Amino acid sequence: MPRRGKKLTIEDLFRFKVPQTASISPDGEQIVFSVKYSNGKKNKYNYRLFRMGFDGGRAEALTRGHVNDTDPLWSPNGKHIAFLSDREDDTTNIWSMPAGGGEPVQVSRLKGGPIMGLQWAPDGKSLLFLHRLMPKKDPEKKKTEASYKHITRLNHKFDGMGFYYQARWQLWVVSFPSGTARQLTKGPWDITNAAWAPNGKRIAFLSNQLDDNDNHQLHSDIFTITPKGRSVKKITKRQGLRDSLCWSADSKTIYYTGNYAGPGEWIRHTIPVKSIPATGGGEKVLTPDIDNWTLNMVVTDTVPGFGGGVHRYDEKGDERIAFYLDEEGACRLYSVSARGGDIRLEFGGDVNSYGVTVSSATGKAAVVAAHMSDVGDLYSLTLNGDGESKRRTRLNDTLMNGLALSEPEEIWFRNGKTKIQGWVLKPPGFRKDRKYPCVLEVHGGPMCQYGYTFFHEMHLLAAEGYIVAYSNPRGSSGRGLKYMNCIEGNWGKLDYSDCMAVVNSMARKRYVDGKRLGILGGSYGGFMTTWVVGHTNRFQAAVTQRALGNWTIQFGSSDYGWDNKYELNALPWRKPLHYLKLSPNYYVDNIKTPLLIIHSENDLRCPIAQSEELFTSLKVLGRTTEMVRFEGESHGLSRGGKPANRRERLSRILDWFDRYL
Repeated sequence: MPRRGKKLTIEDLFRFKVPQTASISPDGEQIVFSVKYSNGKKNKYNYRLFRMGFDGGRAEALTRGHVNDTDPLWSPNGKHIAFLSDREDDTTNIWSMPAGGGEPVQVSRLKGGPIMGLQWAPDGKSLLFLHRLMPKKDPEKKKTEASYKHITRLNHKFDGMGFYYQARWQLWVVSFPSGTARQLTKGPWDITNAAWAPNGKRIAFLSNQLDDNDNHQLHSDIFTITPKGRSVKKITKRQGLRDSLCWSADSKTIYYTGNYAGPGEWIRHTIPVKSIPATGGGEKVLTPDIDNWTLNMVVTDTVPGFGGGVHRYDEKGDERIAFYLDEEGACRLYSVSARGGDIRLEFGGDVNSYGVTVSSATGKAAVVAAHMSDVGDLYSLTLNGDGESKRRTRLNDTLMNGLALSEPEEIWFRNGKTKIQGWVLKPPGFRKDRKYPCVLEVHGGPMCQYGYTFFHEMHLLAAEGYIVAYSNPRGSSGRGLKYMNCIEGNWGKLDYSDCMAVVNSMARKRYVDGKRLGILGGSYGGFMTTWVVGHTNRFQAAVTQRALGNWTIQFGSSDYGWDNKYELNALPWRKPLHYLKLSPNYYVDNIKTPLLIIHSENDLRCPIAQSEELFTSLKVLGRTTEMVRFEGESHGLSRGGKPANRRERLSRILDWFDRYL
């Protein structure tokens, strides 16, 4: 039943308070976490730190103001909280404050470049982090010097981060509290993750140090190094993907997620939890029976996602590892014995778990999670397999309780023998005797999933009187490896058939007007939207966003599009027609559906030339189309773009469907 209240609007998106990363104190008694706020006056976002007890109580604000305080981390003795902040010259650096509260103090004084992976040394005397050193240019010199980009690397840019040329992610340490920073690693390769051994003697890190590492994007090995940057040792031998990692309590074993994927084979393998001796040796799979990825791949426009992690903790003398698992619309928290097997559900249900922190000594944990009816809150629990947790925050209850919202209804659609998980969201005040226009949302990826999380855009469309259908067609994650990789190199076939099966099923419902159907999606969802309207005239309106429209353009201009040679099993100049026939823009002559094209000018994932090609072609053909280009935005506009641009995007979508549906 829908809740009574006021109609949801675009502006409500910017009233949400969204919890982000959290950290639990070493004794498991306190939690510190960051919260994201929209800053309408400055057209940006701010992040503040809060602290509360494990058993609940009032959340106390530790920081305030129009700054970004993120990634909080308790010191090993529980006396300090380190975090990242841009409160000085808009440059992100490491700061700290007393755990009991007080004025933040700047620890590092790096001049430019991003920082990530912050963690304390076991003795609390220094902090380890990853840093890509990119010194800022003097603004006065920029006025008179030549403006250009000198590029020598294949891998020289990344969507959302821009161009980084020769700069590489490297390991750094900074002493605490003196702030002396020192670079531990150097070389023509990146470090992607790191973890300090509990005994403090070595640091494990992930890196792709193949001679031609830019051509092997998803390969990584595990290395170890001393805290002084000496005695680097590679401990893995086989080609493959390794992701997050942590150490055993005795510093003799490293746990991680990964597989033995060869070049281009990443989608053909699961990503299990594994272990390896810290001195090298055989890798052991701890979760051999799990068929889904140990990652969060749930898509939404409110909370962060797309991540993983492993967290070691002790349980009555035994060692266990907590990890995420993507399954049928949910991302849940599981644990596995360090010996392998004995997999337990720790935090489950219809939930999107997107952040977890664990006290290794006590097994107490804090999970940041969202549901269909909320945009995220903090939960506390003890990892013991009983599945009991307590919700500790209600950051948006006042806002949510004042809105008229409908609950999405889960429906399993059928396409022959294939079952397709999906949901239908009806307008608040829905009446059975009315016929409503219906829009189909298609997610990105395609190896992502819609699921149990609040999606503002869908509720906005429902509030405006649309039936919203969304599903996880073949190619989506959360349904096992075969369901996900069966469309590899052949987008637009099985997945297209599944999308049309959902639409056909919806059109037969008595409350849907089968002559007023719309479709929209972004990224791969944009690919599918353009593909659909190029293969059927069933829809009366469509919105394609940040789309992959031409595989050849994608290969040559995307931030890592050259890896498409594996997806399509060919190089574009050797099989140009193969690339063209798999490109939705190739079927532009068939497009009769009024099509709105939305793209960001700084999109490095699916560069805007593909939408320019589509728009120009449609205008030459005299078709009904418009294009909206967002300046200064990247591929993630709908999730993290400037508030004014997100507002305008939603307004354009509503206007288009209002005009044609």
